[in-house]
Amino acid sequence: MANRLENKIAVITGAARGIGAKSAKLFAGEGASVAIWDVNVERGEETARQIQTTDGTAIFCACDVTDAEQIENAVAQVTSELGNPNVLFNNAGIAVVGELEEISEADWDRQYAVNVKSIYLVSRAIIPLMREAGGGSIINMASESAYVGFPMHPAYTSSKAAVVHLSRSMAVRYAEDNIRVNSLCPGTINTELYQEFLSKQPDPEAINKEIKEMHPLGIGEPEDIAWAAVYLASDESRYMTGAPMLVEGGILSL
Repeated sequence: MANRLENKIAVITGAARGIGAKSAKLFAGEGASVAIWDVNVERGEETARQIQTTDGTAIFCACDVTDAEQIENAVAQVTSELGNPNVLFNNAGIAVVGELEEISEADWDRQYAVNVKSIYLVSRAIIPLMREAGGGSIINMASESAYVGFPMHPAYTSSKAAVVHLSRSMAVRYAEDNIRVNSLCPGTINTELYQEFLSKQPDPEAINKEIKEMHPLGIGEPEDIAWAAVYLASDESRYMTGAPMLVEGGILSL
């Protein structure tokens, strides 16, 4: 089915690479006008160019989603060049690794600033515009980790659990404005960030094998999550809100 996102104006944060970039391309391919937000200017502009060369509509906005002023400027660019957004994919995120006693306070705060506070800041700026547009869909990136206790990831796992519950609260509040809010919970996905994680391990091949075996369907690819995001952004999911959508290769069934 083509044009599943026709007449949609979508903002995707953290869209310069990985799941965000793949989502931007699939959104555009399904007819959406896409605003790519990221701190990585070179990669973000390249993603926008790739979409434009396939006759898609995309712009790039340099934006640190933990900075309210930069968000305000990016929103102004989107409304000026594309119009009021009716889809928001809060995809930006980082993963701080380390046991509770090892993580610095600065790293803990950074984890929550990018993974949780950014959703508050960006959504706060865009919801009024979405309301003016007649409603829309907000997708907040969570993780399988919201449901699993990983000893080396207390900051990351707890931040993703916060995203799930923040999404539920938003869903209840904004239903009256015809704004749906869902969280998206991927399993382990073969992104550049995952490869960077493996490269820092003493035995990358063994770690990759162990992680793969934890997921009945193995390690996923960015498009596996991007297609789920297309569904959540589309009118096909019009009766779905407040839900954590699990796309995690079966790990939570073990």
